[in-house]
Amino acid sequence: MSVSEITSLQKTLNVALDAFKAELAAQNLPEPSLNTSKAHPIDEITYLPTPAMHEARRAALASLGLIKSLIQSPWDALTANTWMVLEVAGVRLTAEIGLATVLGDSEEGLSLAEIAEKTGVDALKLERVLRLLITQGWFRETKHGYFANNRLSNLIKKDQPGYHLATYMNDLFNKIGASFADAVNHLDPEFKKNNDPFHTAFQLAYKTDVAYFGADGWLTKDPQEAVKFGLAMGAVGPTSDPGVAADFAWDAITKGKDGIVDVGGGQGTLCCSLAAKYPDIKKFIVQDLPETREAAESFIASKGLTGRVEFEAQDFFKPQQRKGKYVFVMQRVLHDWSTEKGAIMIKHIKDVLNENSSLLIIDTVILPAVVSSEGPELVQSLLALNKNIYQPAPPPPFVPADFGEASRMQHQINVALTALCNSFERTLPQLQEMVELGGMKIKKVHATRGWASITEVVPA
Repeated sequence: MSVSEITSLQKTLNVALDAFKAELAAQNLPEPSLNTSKAHPIDEITYLPTPAMHEARRAALASLGLIKSLIQSPWDALTANTWMVLEVAGVRLTAEIGLATVLGDSEEGLSLAEIAEKTGVDALKLERVLRLLITQGWFRETKHGYFANNRLSNLIKKDQPGYHLATYMNDLFNKIGASFADAVNHLDPEFKKNNDPFHTAFQLAYKTDVAYFGADGWLTKDPQEAVKFGLAMGAVGPTSDPGVAADFAWDAITKGKDGIVDVGGGQGTLCCSLAAKYPDIKKFIVQDLPETREAAESFIASKGLTGRVEFEAQDFFKPQQRKGKYVFVMQRVLHDWSTEKGAIMIKHIKDVLNENSSLLIIDTVILPAVVSSEGPELVQSLLALNKNIYQPAPPPPFVPADFGEASRMQHQINVALTALCNSFERTLPQLQEMVELGGMKIKKVHATRGWASITEVVPA
C-alpha cells in the first residue's frame, strides 16, 4: 500500500524539525520564538546555517507549505491570495510610520492609544491591520489592545536594511504588480510578445518610456531613486553572501591572481564579504556605472576596507578595461538582461581572459517543480551530508525538486524581473544558451546555502 502525501510530508517535517533543533543545540543557541521582542542570533543577515541546518530548514519549509495546501480549503486559499495585497500594504504602512522603531525592545509593548499618539495614525484602523499581520507572524499582541515587536517586525526598524525593502521596494512592486497582468496579456499583440526592457509592467505603472536599468534608465536619470533601490537591495543581496563566500573555494581560484573584479558590483557588498573572510586575496575591484561611486565608496568605507576594495567606473556593455590575472565575477547582473544582452557582457569579459583568469556567474539557477513519490528519506540524506563541504540534499518523497515553499523567493524574483525589465532568472539550459552565445561554456555549477549558485564558465 502506498504512503499518502500527508503521511510522507509529516514524516519529513518531523525529521526536519528534530534536525533543526539539534543543530541549534550544537551551537548552544536557544530555539527561536515569536513571543519576544528580542532578535535571535540566526536573524543576523550574516548568519550562515550549517549544511544540516540549511537542508533541514529547506525540507521543513517545503513540507509545511505543501501540508497547508493539502489541508486548507481551496476556496480559503483563493480568498487569502486575492486579499494578500492588503497584507503587503500593511507591512509597508507599519514600516512607513516607524511602528517597529516606536515599539522598540519593550516586551509588554504599547497600547493602541499610545501607538496612535506616537505615529499619528488612527488607532482603530491600525488595530485591524496589526491583527491581520499577526496571523502571518508580524508583530504580536501581548494582551488585549497592546502590541509589541517580534523577530519579523524587528527587521523593519528604521535603522535596519529591511526598512528600505518594506518601504521603497514594497511600494515599487505594489505599483508594478497592479499592471503586471495587463503587461503580460496586453491588448496590443506587439507589446505582449515584446521581450525588451521597454515593454513591461514598469512602463505601464509609471507611465514612462524609459527602461528601469541601464545607462539611460530610470535609476540613472534619478540618482535618489538609485540610492533607494540600492538601500533596499541591501536587505536582499547580502542574504546570499554568506553562502556564496563559504561554499566555494575562493582561496583556491584566486591563488596567484591579482584579485577579484566584481562586474556590476553595485555598492560592493559581495567584495566586502569576501574581503572579510579571505584576508589573503590581494585586491577587490567593484565595477559599476559612475553614478554608483558615491554609494559604493561610502559602503566600502563603512566596512573599513577602503584601499583593499576599490570602486572603478565600468559600463558592462563596453569593452572590459581590466586585463591581467583576475577572477571576474558577475553577481545578480545577467538576470537583469535578455539572453542577447547578457551574451554581449560575457563576450567583453571573454576578450580579456587568459590562462590565469576566470569568470564566475553568481545567479539563481531555477529548478523545475517536478514531484516524485520516490527518493531518499530526509533522515538518510542528512546523515550523508558532509559537515565541511556543502552539497544540497535531494528532495524527499512528494517534495518538489525546487523544494517548493523554500524556493518561493527565487520564483518571486523571477516574476519580479519579468515585471520590471522583461528579464528572468534562468534554468540551466537557458543559462547554457546565454553563455554559449557569449563564446563560453559552463564548466561546473556550485550550489550554495542561499538562493544563488556559482557557475564557473570557461572559453568554448
